[in-house]
Amino acid sequence: MELNYDWKSFQSFFYPKKRISPNESNSTGPIYLVVEERIVVSAFSEGDDLSDWIGATRDEVTAEHLQRDLIFYDRDKVDQCMNSAIGLPHYFDQTQLIREESKPHFVGRARLKNHEAWVKKNFLLQTIQGWWQKIFPSRYGLYIHLAGEHQTSQLLLVIQRGKVNSFHVPDLSSMIRERREHPSDVIKHLSSKYLLPVQGLFVTASEWSQWSEDATPWPKILKALQANKNKLVPYKWSLAILIRIKAYFGI
Repeated sequence: MELNYDWKSFQSFFYPKKRISPNESNSTGPIYLVVEERIVVSAFSEGDDLSDWIGATRDEVTAEHLQRDLIFYDRDKVDQCMNSAIGLPHYFDQTQLIREESKPHFVGRARLKNHEAWVKKNFLLQTIQGWWQKIFPSRYGLYIHLAGEHQTSQLLLVIQRGKVNSFHVPDLSSMIRERREHPSDVIKHLSSKYLLPVQGLFVTASEWSQWSEDATPWPKILKALQANKNKLVPYKWSLAILIRIKAYFGI
């Protein structure tokens, strides 16, 4: 039986952790802090151990990290967001709500930017939740297949009205092994099994990683698809045109 929400796989695709060696510190990245009556109760920055700052005052942290961007969240507001998130169906929706409603305070260079600038969004999730949802079916599947040097990774998203409804690694064990090697057969199998149209994206893990780290990946995506149309299964001209528009105009 398949789980509707395979968060571990979802996170590995869309929010992978940065690989930082034990001796390496991300000394330039932003620091996120939760404060209660100006006392730090939680602190995080990718690759840094900030446990010594728990219990310090907000002013002490600010004075020590003058060259860092500090993002403060009030404990009361965080608790309110957490309570509101309980009623949402899965962890992805919960994190989205917290990011949108937490209303942090900025100190440092971040003061000149809004919260969205510090919330990294995956290029694909951001797009399917944008105006493209008005063109796509009300309910469809998005199958992503990443071919790596040593292993492949796959994930099936069910999108409903522009929102991620469920996500899991699909079970293809009922398919004949030879058919699993043909993308079109895999898509037909998934469409039949889940009774919904499925769009497949078959790319290498290195391509996916480059696109995910790029602030403007769509020109590269368009170039890759023009070089090999088999990356989109089925290949639809309507989708190809949308990707072209996204690459040229950013919309």
